[in-house]
Parts: sequence; structure tokens; C-alpha cells
Amino acid sequence: MFGLGMKEDDIDDIRIMIDNQYSLDAVLTIMDEGSILIVGVGGVGCKWSENAHSKCQNLSELLLIDSDSKSFNSSKVANIMHLDHSGDAKGFAALPNLASFRFFEGFPNISNLILRSELVILLTALGGGTGSGASVELARKARESGSMVISIVGLPFTEQPLRCEIAKLALPELEKNSDLCVRVSLERLAWHARESKSDWISGSRWISDLVEGIVTTLAKVGKLNLDLMDLRTIVDKPGESTMIVANGDIFNPSKIVLSATKSPLFEVEISGAKGCLIQVEGGPDMTLSHLNELTEEFISLLDDDCQVILGARASNEMSGKLRLVAVVSGIN
Repeated sequence: MFGLGMKEDDIDDIRIMIDNQYSLDAVLTIMDEGSILIVGVGGVGCKWSENAHSKCQNLSELLLIDSDSKSFNSSKVANIMHLDHSGDAKGFAALPNLASFRFFEGFPNISNLILRSELVILLTALGGGTGSGASVELARKARESGSMVISIVGLPFTEQPLRCEIAKLALPELEKNSDLCVRVSLERLAWHARESKSDWISGSRWISDLVEGIVTTLAKVGKLNLDLMDLRTIVDKPGESTMIVANGDIFNPSKIVLSATKSPLFEVEISGAKGCLIQVEGGPDMTLSHLNELTEEFISLLDDDCQVILGARASNEMSGKLRLVAVVSGIN
């Protein structure tokens, strides 16, 4: 893996090597088909997952799990796990144990889907019965099957005390059964959505960008490639881990880094991070100068001895823009 001490000639050599073998705008899968699975659990999780999957559906599969069949109405490509046997669509409200039981009953129907997945990206909101119950068991089963599990978890609004209490009990179990658990404040996410004039429930653009970023990082050939082993190297460091995504203009990397620090994460301070995996995606106009300026400014926020693994990819659709996707770990 290439570090940050690269010279211009090194990048030129890599660029020539890649360009001679592949078209830069080609979609080249480096993980087996079906090896990335995006899973939405509960109403909010299903909406987030469906929107995220629509941006990378050629590189991943989609599984939706809920007790309300309305969560499945708009998807034509999803695998479905309906937890409501009665058909009354009442859901599990504050009964996560019942949701867990229903998940176990239906698991044989999706077991093959889980078994062939190398990476499971689980999206849910804790505080209700389905998200707090079924998501923990899904993560547990995926880990048992050998999959790497990234959970992106919405935490309730503070004015919802019952939901906060249910989430408080479920979160440690979900973290224990995930390789990486990204805690998202729904309050901060709602603020982000208002700023971008979008609906956080229907699918925050930040959530979609985060999922698309990690999928394309691991599933497409780039100038500097990253894989699951690189990801494991970073997330296995002691301490907490999280993910960050930010987009912006190619000529203003500082604004991208500032945007990254204002993400809707829940009470996470990255300044002491001991490990960082960074993927930078840009257009054909991305240069080594753009890459260095963005990565060095972001890394300056972390621990001085932070281990950094860098990846980079160019695609025509990113012309004039840069996207930073970072996994940071070893946070105390």
C-alpha cells in the first residue's frame, strides 16, 4: 500500500500502469458479485438503504427487513424479509425481543444471502422494536458467517426518552457484533437535511454518500486500491472507530475538510485517532497536488503517529469535484 510520501513520478507510474490496463471510467469490480450487501432494518433503515443502494446498485445487493410492508413498496430490486406474520402491520413498537424472535424464525430464508456476502453494511435507527431487535441479530449472524459488518446507526432525538432508553440497551450489543459502528445523531442529521433542503427520513444525502463511498472504495479499481484487508487493519485498532464523508469543489480542499468535521456523527472526537483509511475520489482532472492537499489537511486533525492507508480513484462523473471517505480508528 502506498503512503503519503509519494512523489509525482510515483503517481505518474501508477497512472500509466492503470491507464494501460483499464479505462478510467470503466466499472471494474474487484470483489465478487454479491459480496457487498446493504441491509436496511426498520422503517428508517429501509429508506436509507434503498436510497443508498440506488447510487451503487451494480456493485451491491439490497436486503430490506421490517414488519411494515409499506417499507418494501418502492423497491423493485430488493430482497425482502417481512417480519409481520399476522399481516396487521402493527410492528413491534417497544418490543425488540419480539422482533429478534421473528428474525430468527425467518432467517433461513435469507441465510444464503448472508453467507455469500464478504461485507454487510447495515443501516438502522435504534429506539423502536425492529431496529433495536432485528438489527443486533442480523449483525450477529453476519459476523458468525465470516462477513465484515459495518453498522450505520441513527440514535433517537433527546425528546424521545423511551426510544433513548431502548437505544441505550441495544447499542452496546450492536457495537459488539459490528466491526465498525458509525453512530449518527438524528438531531444533527435533521439539521444537515434542513441545510441541504432534503428529508432526513426519506434518505439523507450524507448517509447515501457515506454508503456509496465505502462501496466504491472497495468494489472499483482505482489508481491506488484499497480492500477489506486494509479496512480490517484500521478498524482492528483498540478504541472506537467511525466513518466520515465529505464532498466539494476540486479547488477548495479546505472546505471539504471543514465539511467533514461538521458531519452528523454522535459525540465523536477524531483528534486522537491512531488509524485512518482514506479514499479520495475525483475526476480525470484530479492531480497529485489536489490529493496531497486534501489528505494532508485532513490527517493534520489526527494523532501525530496515526497510521494512514491511502486510496485514490478517478471517474468521469466526478469531474471538477473531490470526495473524501475516511475510516478513523483508535479513538479514545
